[in-house]
This record gives sequence, C-alpha cells and structure tokens, in this order.
Amino acid sequence: MSTRSARKRLGRRRGYTLVELMMALALFAVAVVGIISMQKVAVVSNAHAKNVAIAQRIAQGWAGQLEMDATEWQVGFGPGWLNGSNLWERPPYLGARQFGGAFDALGNPLRDTELSRAAFCSHVRTTWLFPSTMGMGGNGTLRAEIRVFWLRDGEAALDSNASMCAADQTAIEANAIGLSTTRYRFVYQTVAVRQHSRI
Repeated sequence: MSTRSARKRLGRRRGYTLVELMMALALFAVAVVGIISMQKVAVVSNAHAKNVAIAQRIAQGWAGQLEMDATEWQVGFGPGWLNGSNLWERPPYLGARQFGGAFDALGNPLRDTELSRAAFCSHVRTTWLFPSTMGMGGNGTLRAEIRVFWLRDGEAALDSNASMCAADQTAIEANAIGLSTTRYRFVYQTVAVRQHSRI
C-alpha cells in the first residue's frame, strides 16, 4: 500500500507533458508575433505623424512669410513672393530671410545649394481675389495657397535626375508633382493676404 501511494504522489509531481509544453509555446509565439506587428504599426504611424507635424509647421512658416510680405505691400504687385501668378512655384531661397522652398528632415530651411538633403519641399500659388488696380487703391487681396510635400516610403522623385525640390522647376513640373498623389504626401494651407492702405 505504501509503494502504491508513493507512486501516485510521484506521478502527480512529474510536471507537464510534452503536448502541454508545445501548446504553451505555440500560444506564446502567437502573442509575441501580435506584439511585434503592433509595434511595427506604431512605429510607422509615429513616423507619419512626425512628418505631418513638420509639414504643417513649414506651411505655417510660409503663411507667416507671406503675411510679412503684405506689411510692405502698398502699390501694384506685392513684394517678395506676392506676385498673383496663379501658378504653383517653388520659391527660391532668400538669404536675407534665411527661408526658401526646401527643408531638411527636421524642417530647417535649406539653401538652393543644399537641395540634395531636402526631405520636404514647398510650392506657393498666389491668386488675385481683388486686384490692387481695381477700385480704390490699397485694397488688393491675394489668396495664397501653400503646398508642402514629401516622398512616400519607398518612392522616388518624379525626375530621377534631379532633387524633388529642384531650383529650376517649371510650373508644369510643379503641377505634375501635385497630381502624383501615389508618390508624394501633401499638406495644404490657404491664407488671404491683404495690401496695406497708404493712408
């Protein structure tokens, strides 16, 4: 009787069977794969959110630059980038303002000689809402549209021989970029800029 009860106690203490261990490992592997895939989605989402935030900051910077141009605008066409051309244009870098159309990965402005480092690019289009030549002087108003764009992951610029922020971009090339929604990501901002009265 004592031998039989000792065997029963020993059998109870032996531990897990091989099948139980394999099932536990399979459940652990499924959980780990789920956590890793969630982590990958979180990293990609965070990178996209960072790019959108930088692009919005660049667009706001451009809105501020155009409003600053309007403080000096009293007659005829506006100074600086306020030309009412109704075309998308990549503005040149202005050394006096240390601001231009190309930006690095952190949103810092780049000179036109540093375009190979550009991660973000901007285009500006100004359209007359109320021309300064109509009616009473000092009432000119422009709608300024700002477009900031950057490449999607794994994509290349439209022109493989030039930077996406090429300094000599034509209006046709700038328009083609705006239509390439599968290649680029975009942030748009619109601001009204008003001429200052001479009074």
